Amino acid sequence: MKHMKSVFAALLLTAIVSIAPQTHAQTAKVVLAGSSAMWQSMALAAYNSGKCVSGGTAPCFHYTGSNFNLADSRPAVLGGATAVDLGNVWVVWDSAATPNVWAYSKVDSGVGDRCYFAQPRCTISLPTLPAPANLISSTLWGDSSADSTPPASVSALLTSGTLQVNAAATDIRPEDALFATCRANSKLGGGHDGLAGLGYGVNASGTCPAFGAVLANLEGSDILSAYPGSTSTAHVLAFDLTGKDPFTGTIIPVYSTVSVGAAPIVFVTQRTGALKTVTNATDGDLQAVFGGTNCDATAFGVAAADIQVYLREPLSGTMNTTEYTVLRYPALSGKSQETGVAAANPLAKVCTAGGKRFRAIGTSEEVKSVLNSGTNNGTDGIGYTFFSYGNVSSIADSASYGYLTLDGVDGIFHKYGTTIDPGQPAIAGALPSAATLPAACAGAFPCAEGKIWSGNLSFPNLRNGSYRAWSTLRVVSNGTALANATLLATGSQTYVVNTVPDYVPAQKVGTVDPGLSLLRSHYTRLGIPPVNVATTGDRGGDAGGCILTSTGIAATSDTTTKLAQSAPLTSCVSVP
Repeated sequence: MKHMKSVFAALLLTAIVSIAPQTHAQTAKVVLAGSSAMWQSMALAAYNSGKCVSGGTAPCFHYTGSNFNLADSRPAVLGGATAVDLGNVWVVWDSAATPNVWAYSKVDSGVGDRCYFAQPRCTISLPTLPAPANLISSTLWGDSSADSTPPASVSALLTSGTLQVNAAATDIRPEDALFATCRANSKLGGGHDGLAGLGYGVNASGTCPAFGAVLANLEGSDILSAYPGSTSTAHVLAFDLTGKDPFTGTIIPVYSTVSVGAAPIVFVTQRTGALKTVTNATDGDLQAVFGGTNCDATAFGVAAADIQVYLREPLSGTMNTTEYTVLRYPALSGKSQETGVAAANPLAKVCTAGGKRFRAIGTSEEVKSVLNSGTNNGTDGIGYTFFSYGNVSSIADSASYGYLTLDGVDGIFHKYGTTIDPGQPAIAGALPSAATLPAACAGAFPCAEGKIWSGNLSFPNLRNGSYRAWSTLRVVSNGTALANATLLATGSQTYVVNTVPDYVPAQKVGTVDPGLSLLRSHYTRLGIPPVNVATTGDRGGDAGGCILTSTGIAATSDTTTKLAQSAPLTSCVSVP
């Protein structure tokens, strides 16, 4: 009888898991989790100045809130604890009798990918709905409206624990996100540099755990932050892209990806001491610094002084884009930023020479680490982030902070230190802010890209292929949610052209912007062969892939597992 009760309880739990998210399915049009790069522009696309994205009943309304729970319940199936990540959330709802709802939790790409592929998928909730936080400027929504308090039905959805993620927003391909997770969740060692596995798990170095593995194989050690007082963690949890979920055995649905745009990685520094005059870095410079060989200003050719180096967690899309475009190339050359880390947790480790390397969890903490490097650690710091006006706002438009060119190429404007673009700060190498926008925008957003850059198009050196550290932004989903996410992606592209230019749109936007004419060559990742053209499938890894023009590319133009160092269009070639 006791056994029968347990069987009944298990069946009931299964029924609840499968049914609960469907109780609000008629209202949840799309629920995204992932990258910060698209968070704001997709909110604006959903709201559409109150007119709602296609499929909504006008007028629409909006709400933003901080530190919502993004819960992955799968470890509990094997006796573990539910893993919870915290993220800022926007919610848009319409005026239908049963409101349609669009939502997005801003976490990290790796978390967003895991939460989408998890079966059951992660849920977004807070037990008590906080007051509206107005995390997006009221002037950007298109009608100067502040956040609204959601009506009872929408509030109930947000506090019920049943609002299930049905799309990922990611700045790396799902294959690259899975590879990063397996690399972290395995023993230290293996590969050409001893870093196929990073030591946060017990699986064989550089391998993914098999379906049916025990909890110890599926759940690695949480990766901890070294920022003073921080409790941030990155959860090392197994997932897969096809077949069965490794925790629950539930079949993983077939998925598709939609390209949204492209954003550059920029290296940011504090400029009050050792790094005050540093304006450029080569790949070799950055490999020595981030790889822990030389955390000294001499690495950049200036006077000797300790510097502090800030790394993101190895599950991060930002970390992996930086890793494979600048540091540890897919061609099995270069030097990883994880060199010598040896799973130090939290990472706060003296380099071979000079200062220390520290771990930051999340974009905001990475930028905050550079902002407060002098206060926390006594000397100038260096880190990296995907550029967006929001991501760098705390260190923008200041002589005390700046960004570096990469091998002499500016990742944001046409030419570093020479004011060619109207929105370029007067301080050479300072990061742009709303205050540096041209007079035509009165120092505030909305401000169209054509008013910020001469030539009318954003991020000119990313577009022409000369700046190499960038990645394609994507949404990942299936079924109706994919169609709804695609509508947001299309609307988002219009907003980055006309309102806040945070990335290069993937597709043509009217007669104003031709879209991105480049792609990164895909390659076999985790046994998944490459397909380069999104219209024919878009498969395989592409982190650090060669930069190619997007016209005339065969669907499988690169079938190698090793790629040469990322380089301008004229010199990037595949190697056997």
